[in-house]
Amino acid sequence: MILTNIFINLFGKNELLGLNMGFWVSMAAVLLIVAAMNILFWCLKPTQK
Repeated sequence: MILTNIFINLFGKNELLGLNMGFWVSMAAVLLIVAAMNILFWCLKPTQK
């Protein structure tokens, strides 16, 4: 994987704080999805019944 090779070239290892980089990439993806959903729902106006 290209990102893994870049990280290994920069820092000399494939882990950060003892956890694999795949974990951190997946956590970042989840964080972006959660932030996007919160922004979307905060911008909606409440509906009147």
